[in-house]
Amino acid sequence: MINTEWKFYKGRMDNAFAKAFDDASWATVNIPHTWNNIDGQNGTVGGKDINDTDYFRGDGWYRKKIFLDTDECDKIIYLRFQGANMQTEIFVNGIFVGNHKGGYTAFSFNITPQLKFGSENLIAIKINNERTDEIAPITADFTFYGGIYRELELIKKEKLHFSFGEHATRGIKISTPVVNEEKAICEISAVVENNTNADKDLNILAKIGADNIPAENPYINKTDFDNSISKRAEFSAELCSKITVAANTHKAVQFTFEIDNPHLWNGRKDPYLYGVSLEIEQDGRIIDTVVDSVGLRYFNIDKNEGFFLNGKSYPLRGVSRHQDREKLGNAITNNEHNEDFAIIYDMGVNALRLAHYPQAEYFYRLCDYYGIVVWAEIPVVDLIGGSGTFNNPDNLRKEFFNTTKQQLREMINQNYNHPSIICWGIQNEIQNKFDDVMRPFTEELHSISKSEDKYRYTTMATNHRGAFNWKSDLMAWNVYPGWYGMSRKQLGYFMDRNRCNRPTGISEYGAGGNYLQHEIKPKKPKHNGQWHPEEYQTISHEAFLKSINERSYLWCTFVWNMFDFGSDGRNEGNRPGMNDKGLVSFDRKVKKDSYFLYQSNWSENPMVHITGKRLTERRKRTEIKIYSNCEAVTLYVNDVKIKTIEASCNRQKGIFIFKSVKLIRTKNAIKAIAKYDSKEYCDSTEFLCK
Repeated sequence: MINTEWKFYKGRMDNAFAKAFDDASWATVNIPHTWNNIDGQNGTVGGKDINDTDYFRGDGWYRKKIFLDTDECDKIIYLRFQGANMQTEIFVNGIFVGNHKGGYTAFSFNITPQLKFGSENLIAIKINNERTDEIAPITADFTFYGGIYRELELIKKEKLHFSFGEHATRGIKISTPVVNEEKAICEISAVVENNTNADKDLNILAKIGADNIPAENPYINKTDFDNSISKRAEFSAELCSKITVAANTHKAVQFTFEIDNPHLWNGRKDPYLYGVSLEIEQDGRIIDTVVDSVGLRYFNIDKNEGFFLNGKSYPLRGVSRHQDREKLGNAITNNEHNEDFAIIYDMGVNALRLAHYPQAEYFYRLCDYYGIVVWAEIPVVDLIGGSGTFNNPDNLRKEFFNTTKQQLREMINQNYNHPSIICWGIQNEIQNKFDDVMRPFTEELHSISKSEDKYRYTTMATNHRGAFNWKSDLMAWNVYPGWYGMSRKQLGYFMDRNRCNRPTGISEYGAGGNYLQHEIKPKKPKHNGQWHPEEYQTISHEAFLKSINERSYLWCTFVWNMFDFGSDGRNEGNRPGMNDKGLVSFDRKVKKDSYFLYQSNWSENPMVHITGKRLTERRKRTEIKIYSNCEAVTLYVNDVKIKTIEASCNRQKGIFIFKSVKLIRTKNAIKAIAKYDSKEYCDSTEFLCK
């Protein structure tokens, strides 16, 4: 990695790529970095429109000098970006190397021809995050943070090495064309590059066995499975192939392993992973190695019965996740990814929609390791760029088509090996006015997806019925009853009347909630107003969850959103620049009551939570609501037992309601004791009655 001590300048600057350019006055920053971590989250004066933003969108320049020893002159040097938003131009020693369009996938460049060994080399990078009709997303309800916001790698390879290919992969591809309880076939492939002037005789070694890339999360204390590494080493095999690669060419290799009675990757209960590696050996010396993990699983989705994992019903119930943080923007490290993932995992989800763009490869690896099923998607949101028809587009629309297809191919190839991913999303809420374009364009995107990956589904998220005519294997609705229309109790009614001839799910649903605003009996607030009481969000999710639990045909449901996130054009809920539909606060410090509602329904770890703790002032007679997945809950007020409620007596799973509880005219100590498997679990708070 070369992520430290970069010189940075925000704004247009001529000749900043030149070696002689003086950058002494520039700021010094570390990567990951964004220039919009503050202004991309502070809102726009008077703005209540996601397109009415005033955060800086333009050029940002990065410069760094690196020294390369002369003994590295026989190496091939790559510069690999894990993510930079959204257009990138690279210069080495004042020479233009190349550019990349798209802000959420990895890309790499061979910078060897521009380097000088035995001396310092200048790397200059220009990033631009201006709105453009050429690159998706054009507009969306989130901030388009500019910068090199994911890690930057300087990769040194021998002239004989495994190729990254045109899509900047890690050099190894793993397919599982056959998986069942009796047998699995695992195909491991790669491309060997020979950048020398001589033919090379090589041994290529393929190994499968113990998972060699653990992704253990230090924030997770308890898992649904035995996560000991030794458990993941019950099978091993090795194959070798002798090949000759002609001078200055490349050659594909493939190995096929057959595994009897395979240990299946089985979601949260048993996310078993096999380790896979490939090695290039010449004259007894290992020249290059690539490694990855594979999970053996099979799945299908039925229009009436939903999602099945390894032949068993496995309804996908989870959340969507944006990758940004308060005051950090999207420039986050593995530590923040780990913390996010642990909060999500502890809530009990078994699925994630990683929206609205490809997310960090490390986060996908966490999903593999902990058994969370993933919907991954490209950032095609709201609008189609340019003008003209599909067959006769103007230049802007033609480039939009090209960059979108490029982003799709990059996403699929870079994330192909992840067993957690079961579908590729090809659009989100593209407006119905683009119907004449989207009909043929989704046909093309679907076809590309199948050509790159014939084993996974395509899917899309929509908020209108026009998308029923657009091509994909699966469908899901973005619907917000009780927030943008209808009653919060009409989610099931809406879904029953808006199914199509494909499996149908819910890609987004939710309501805003400010954990600093409270109301005992909240009425439906204005979605774009300044009053978003947490209690309304809570009762909305209770209604949503009831509708979901009654409908087995829903192949997926994803809460919008797991975390509050930056959307600079918003000005609502007394928090400008933020979408407050999260179950957890933007800074991750506060879990709203709705979080515990889902935990009581989805988690197998015993829990109990008294709701409304932040609504401390209560009437003399008050309702106390408790979420728990335990067998029974007993309420105490000032150490006096009020009542015990058995879970079997509840009208809705996980919700224990103690009505008309009498408080005294002072502080009241509230305690809930829940029983689960002969053990007790406790939560407490304090209410004030004046």
